[in-house]
Amino acid sequence: MADYKNLEPTNNSKHKKDFIKNIIIAALAVCLLLAVFYIVYTEEANSKNSVEMQGNINDLERSREILKQELRIVRADFDDAKTRVVKKDSSLGYQDRMILEKQKEIQSILNKEGITSDELQRAKRLIASLQADIKVFKEEIVRLKDENLKLTNKNTALASENSNLSDQKKTVESDLSQEKENKNNLIKETNSTLSISNYSIKGLVVKSSGREVETNRARRIDKVRVTFDLDKNLNATSENKELYVTVFKPNGEVGKFVGANSGEITLRSGSAIRYSDRVNVNYNNMSGARVKFDWVDYEFPKGEYKIDIYQNGYKVGQNTITLK
Repeated sequence: MADYKNLEPTNNSKHKKDFIKNIIIAALAVCLLLAVFYIVYTEEANSKNSVEMQGNINDLERSREILKQELRIVRADFDDAKTRVVKKDSSLGYQDRMILEKQKEIQSILNKEGITSDELQRAKRLIASLQADIKVFKEEIVRLKDENLKLTNKNTALASENSNLSDQKKTVESDLSQEKENKNNLIKETNSTLSISNYSIKGLVVKSSGREVETNRARRIDKVRVTFDLDKNLNATSENKELYVTVFKPNGEVGKFVGANSGEITLRSGSAIRYSDRVNVNYNNMSGARVKFDWVDYEFPKGEYKIDIYQNGYKVGQNTITLK
């Protein structure tokens, strides 16, 4: 009996050790499992974070490229707008500088390495602002083009008006020159017009012997003799002068004579007159000339006869004779 009692505690001690050992093993196994789980979880979390980070990076790069493309489009639009500038203007010059500065700022942001979302948002806002600036720039170009067109039309109208005024001025000057020339010619013509003196009209009876006797008896008269002197005139030329003579009979009719060269002329006043005869005279401006001519073969009724002399378009003499 004593031996069995000694063996019982030993077995209990062994079991107790085995139990503790099993508990330790189990605890270590649990710790190992937890460690493995933690490692796996951490790797998965790191992998997920890495994927997310890579996704974010890829999104930023895509956004960067999109904004770069937008910037290229906006820049091309601006360059195209500048080709339509027809007139340099201080306001356009200022806007041009501001737009270029804003383009440089945007380009600087988009060229940064490791660009952030905030920086991309700023670049996006700047591009929107740039688009608005270019819109104002283009509107200013349109306004200036319209203004330039109006000025061009106005200048064209003024040029046309000036041309018309210039033409009118030339016409007026030409008219004045012509009028002056006409006036000078008129003065010259007037000054060259001859004057007469010693104007005499006689009724003559021709005797059978051929002797001529002056008479104022109408029934006895055979012819009328007209005589006068053409005075000297240094403004006139020495040449053959043509005189026109109009005889008004007592009844007011223009007398016509056998063999006379009658007709009609227009005076410088514009009025037309009929003449009874045309007389040519060889005139010398230094000494003048004596003129004499007769009208014959005419039945002279009683009354007053008026005889006018015309030269150079003017009446230069008038005299009367009364036959009884």
